[in-house]
Amino acid sequence: MGVRLLRFTIVSLLVLLAGCGGGGRSSGPLPAPGSTSTYADQFNTLWSNFDLKYSYFDYKKIDWNAAKAAYAPQASAAKSQQELVDVLRAMLAQLHDQHVVLTDPSGNVTRTYTSPMFVNWDKTVWQQYMARGKWVQGQTNWGFATFGPIPYVAIGAWNPAQVSLSDLDAFLDHFRDSPGMIVDVRMNPGGDDSFALAFAGRFTPVTVTGGYIQTRNGPNHSDFTALTPKTTSARGGWQFTNPVILLVGRFCASSNETFISAMREMPNVTVVGDTTGGATANPQSYQLGGGWSYTVSTWIEYTAQRQGIEDRGIDPDIFVASSANDFQKGVDPVLDWAIQYLGGSIQPNAQQR
Repeated sequence: MGVRLLRFTIVSLLVLLAGCGGGGRSSGPLPAPGSTSTYADQFNTLWSNFDLKYSYFDYKKIDWNAAKAAYAPQASAAKSQQELVDVLRAMLAQLHDQHVVLTDPSGNVTRTYTSPMFVNWDKTVWQQYMARGKWVQGQTNWGFATFGPIPYVAIGAWNPAQVSLSDLDAFLDHFRDSPGMIVDVRMNPGGDDSFALAFAGRFTPVTVTGGYIQTRNGPNHSDFTALTPKTTSARGGWQFTNPVILLVGRFCASSNETFISAMREMPNVTVVGDTTGGATANPQSYQLGGGWSYTVSTWIEYTAQRQGIEDRGIDPDIFVASSANDFQKGVDPVLDWAIQYLGGSIQPNAQQR
């Protein structure tokens, strides 16, 4: 395959939330802290940064002035940095934004919102399937298996430090003549959108517009740049244009949603599973005080049909239900559907149904 791959006896893909890019990457160094001599100053600086830069106030119909009126007195009354952080977390929770986080001096992240939606991927069940498919581990956070004539690839993050684009290309070269392919990104929370779209470019012979972005650019909550298209162009000496089943679900976020939005515009790709997580942001980082920092979402990302992705997600072409009860039985209905649809000779878990 032109790349060294280590076969292993089932090891789970790493799922790393840090560094979600494109839809989730923080860019550049942290700006110098503002006037933060008191907890009230820290609160006001944070509130003002959101007021001037946050992208989803109108989109989510949030009254930011009302939030200030409700929480400023609590911030002024805080007796410690942690008490202030608790107040800020409560206020920021109203944004319903998975990319808005607070980070302590040691790098520990305090999330202001976590989605309660069911995730249609289970590590233990997935390991059982991969054992039957003779899983081959790639660099850190990806690998592949085969189910009958159908190759399957799982990519756990769009992070070049964990997944090599040349290795993914080598995988495609090895299975170039396959009648179809399963690409599983249900366990992928994001990473680098340019890297994700480079891989997507191996599945289309023509340039496709996968979506649009607009970035907050003025003092009013409605101030944005014009819609800017996000395109994907053919990459490499050839493209895989046979049927592709792309497996998605609620854990998919950030630049992974950029990837999914592009792939669903290709005629050979069918998106299967559940609606994605709905978390796109391009967050920027700012200092708070006491060694803490926080992130502010700065753009709105849309599908090719100009539907906002944040807090809504991207619907699959074909919804396949899955439940905790399925996982308790050792069944992955989404992967079963894909294997059976593409004609794999293995009937996974048929005996457990």
